[in-house]
Amino acid sequence: MGAGVTGDEAMRAEAALGWMLCLALAGCSEAPPPAPPPPVVRVATPTIADTDIVRDFVGAVAATSEVEIRSKVTGIVAAQEFREGQTVAEGQVLFRLSAESLRAGSDNARSQVRNAQAALDKAAADVARYRPLAEKGTIPRQTLDQAVTAQDQARAGLASARALLEQAELAQQDAVIRAPYAGRIGRAQVQMGALVQAGQTVLATVSTTDAARVDFALSEREYLELVRPILEARRQAEPPPVELVLADGSTYPHKGRIGFADRALSEATGTFAVAADFPNPDEVLRPGMFGHVRAIVQRRPGAMRVPQRAVQQLLDRTFVSVVGADGAVQRKAVVMGPRVGEDWIVESGLEAADRVIVEGHHRVRPGQQVDAQPLAAVDPAPTPAPAAG
Repeated sequence: MGAGVTGDEAMRAEAALGWMLCLALAGCSEAPPPAPPPPVVRVATPTIADTDIVRDFVGAVAATSEVEIRSKVTGIVAAQEFREGQTVAEGQVLFRLSAESLRAGSDNARSQVRNAQAALDKAAADVARYRPLAEKGTIPRQTLDQAVTAQDQARAGLASARALLEQAELAQQDAVIRAPYAGRIGRAQVQMGALVQAGQTVLATVSTTDAARVDFALSEREYLELVRPILEARRQAEPPPVELVLADGSTYPHKGRIGFADRALSEATGTFAVAADFPNPDEVLRPGMFGHVRAIVQRRPGAMRVPQRAVQQLLDRTFVSVVGADGAVQRKAVVMGPRVGEDWIVESGLEAADRVIVEGHHRVRPGQQVDAQPLAAVDPAPTPAPAAG
């Protein structure tokens, strides 16, 4: 009997063939996996609007008028007639100095006036007596001339004595120290019984409260950006107001104006001194406070702006990603201007109709198809934030 296929082998071969045929049929019936959907990105067209570029400058608050109270005369503090930290009226009595020595000086000056008056009276009498005698030749003419000279000297002596008396009386008045103008007075710098030196000892400080001045300094470049446009605007219209941001981040409710610009840059610091005046009806601003003066340094009509988060930077290159009409991502090199709030001004490189990718540009690459969805509308901030860059 020749070599043949047994029944078991035939059965195994048939089973294997059936299994392979089953796998082949199953493979033919399986569909290829579907392509993934294009990634979703959020897009927005550039904002075209007139834009103010603002800058912040650190400033110190000072009173528009402030004076250190000093005495014109030397004396002992006899009375203090104000409450520290309170408002005072113009001419209100602040201090009284002991005036005994001043009264003695006045009495002495009055005595000198009386003596001078007596000397003048005698000289006048001598002239009246000698004149007719000299005309008759009874006495030498020289005697009359001497009497007239003595009368002139007595008259001058009386005028000098009266001036000394007036000075002594004024010194007595100066022993009562009054407020030079209405304002708020600080702490008394002297105590009762203290010796006050004329023109040297500071008794207290009074400052006006209805307005305040904020002093700040600019570099030469900042001066050209801020002050020069203001000076030029004065020729045509009222310069733009400035704002004050306080230390707690709040914006002072009253706007101010640039009221002072120094005549020259400081050689010591290389900066330019500027001051802004602010109304202060509620006395919120106090000397010594600090804040940021926020000023418009430039106005850009029809500026093109995009959100800052849409801008990508790589080394010295700046670009944004846009979605073309075919739904593919394009990368555009752009030149950026200053930042304004959460936006960035675009100097060149974009068109007004470009759909700029604001969210999702980090997940896509140029040429890739994307699903462009509009960015949710966000109300613009009413006040522009300080520019940067």
